[in-house]
Amino acid sequence: MSRPFRFTFILGLAGLGTGLAAVGGWRYARASAPVSGPIVVISIDTLRADHLPAYGYKKVRTPAIDALAADGVVFERAYSHAPQTLPAHASLLSGQLPFETGVRDNVGFTVKNGVRLLPQMLRDRGFTTGGVVSAYVLRKETGVSQGFDFFDDEMPPSPPEVSIGQVQRDGQESEAIAEHWLASIGTARAFLFLHLYEPHKPYAPPERFGAYDPYDGEIAYSDEIVGRLVRYLKSHQLYDRSTVILLSDHGEGLGDHGEQEHGLFVYEEAIHVPLIIKQESNAGAGRRVTDLVQHIDVVPTILDLVKAPGSSLLRGRSLKPVLEGTGHLPEPKVYSEALYARYHFGWSELTALTDDRYRYIKAPREELYDLQLDTRERTNIAGERPQARQALRGALDRVAAGATIPAPSQISA
Repeated sequence: MSRPFRFTFILGLAGLGTGLAAVGGWRYARASAPVSGPIVVISIDTLRADHLPAYGYKKVRTPAIDALAADGVVFERAYSHAPQTLPAHASLLSGQLPFETGVRDNVGFTVKNGVRLLPQMLRDRGFTTGGVVSAYVLRKETGVSQGFDFFDDEMPPSPPEVSIGQVQRDGQESEAIAEHWLASIGTARAFLFLHLYEPHKPYAPPERFGAYDPYDGEIAYSDEIVGRLVRYLKSHQLYDRSTVILLSDHGEGLGDHGEQEHGLFVYEEAIHVPLIIKQESNAGAGRRVTDLVQHIDVVPTILDLVKAPGSSLLRGRSLKPVLEGTGHLPEPKVYSEALYARYHFGWSELTALTDDRYRYIKAPREELYDLQLDTRERTNIAGERPQARQALRGALDRVAAGATIPAPSQISA
């Protein structure tokens, strides 16, 4: 090799190494830099994961959610801790289980004093925080407004015969309020929590979605509302900088296991929820995660993304390793409870523990389901697999050790 050629070759290698180092450094810097753009959590009430095309459903079109899923990371096995709006959201926003937040039903409970919610944690990191809800059961008096700089829970007038669970605001109105708030704060360092009550009963979608079954029609309408918010973010050059988390608080029975709505049971249709996380710059776009995850993982994940310190009170795990594709998560055992029947009918409460294979339900007659072989939970194998049943029952007892089931307080319903 001639000396000039050797010199040129060495310079080329040095340049290539510098370039690769720069690319690697840029990637590391992007991964290690705290999120500073908007963080948006969209909670679509009563939305079953298996009624979204992003999860394989074919009977409704949801182009906005599909696009968000394409830009983000889809979690295929995400679970709620309670099949009711207020208890589920209290856990979601606190990172604590229902017996820790003190919220066990939609009526008669408020978030315990001193429970720090996610908006307060983000305010401490310099975020401006806003919440817009679409249901009376999430009104300020429940305590879920703690830590928000702005919280809008104004509901339209409703006749006295309407139950509190059906007092709601059209999601389109809530989304417009959220847009106005984002436009008014003058900063991109914002946390927005937007709650939509479609597809909660009564299923009454706009006529343009009349070709669908009513429940699916409301899903299509909620998708349209999500699309409006995404268009706002894009038109204001915020979308690429945003972390957008779309999820549901719980599912809906739709006749499975004999339940039309929700609150009584802790089967798959009631507690399996969608979870889609679109990261800043669409990092990890198109990835699908099969690890078992839960509502109480959301708070640690957001705190990790903004580089905020965690808390020993948080049972959940940051999902950042699977968002980045750098590893798997330690397998959790997901706790869920349904106390509606106890408080309203005097029946037995139900508690459940879900792991990577089984769901154990503690009830007057114990239930155990193999979720790999029996996804619709039709065959109770508690008697056939005593070892699995006993192991999960013991684990459930340890998770809820010391927890009691108090009577609801006499507060305004």
